[in-house]
Amino acid sequence: MPRIDSAQGKVVAAAIIVVLAVGYVIGLWSLLGEWLGALWYLLAASTLVPNWLLGIFAICAIIIAGMLGASLRPTRQAARPTQIHAQDTFFNIKWRWSYDEQARVQKPTPYCLRCDHPLMMKNVGPYGSVDRYECRCDHCGAVACEIDCSLEEFERRVLQRIDQASPG
Repeated sequence: MPRIDSAQGKVVAAAIIVVLAVGYVIGLWSLLGEWLGALWYLLAASTLVPNWLLGIFAICAIIIAGMLGASLRPTRQAARPTQIHAQDTFFNIKWRWSYDEQARVQKPTPYCLRCDHPLMMKNVGPYGSVDRYECRCDHCGAVACEIDCSLEEFERRVLQRIDQASPG
């Protein structure tokens, strides 16, 4: 529990005194006394069952309803394990990726060997029946490699190289 120094204690005491005085001037205390008297009258009154007993039953019902509500609330999933990040260099490109919970490769991303910025795949025209791509760094202008296959085939080759480089 935080400690209150003497200056803070004096400010808190002064605030309490001001609130009590203002409450007395505007008649708050007599109103509060009336409410407490009405509550006491209600609790002391009797029907077939004493009202104070009904109050105890109501409090118990509220507690049980709260416990039931808490037990029906969905449980939080356990914190996900931290992802394992890896990197390797092949096709003249630095590749970084991570693994998910089932040890599958997630988001292999190419980076420039010179300046370590992400590379962009740029279509530089057709090569026979397949488009030709360059892995180019927009930061330093380096061309890491040229691809003479579809992007899907290149992605398959990258995943194959990652699988070969992965331990286990």
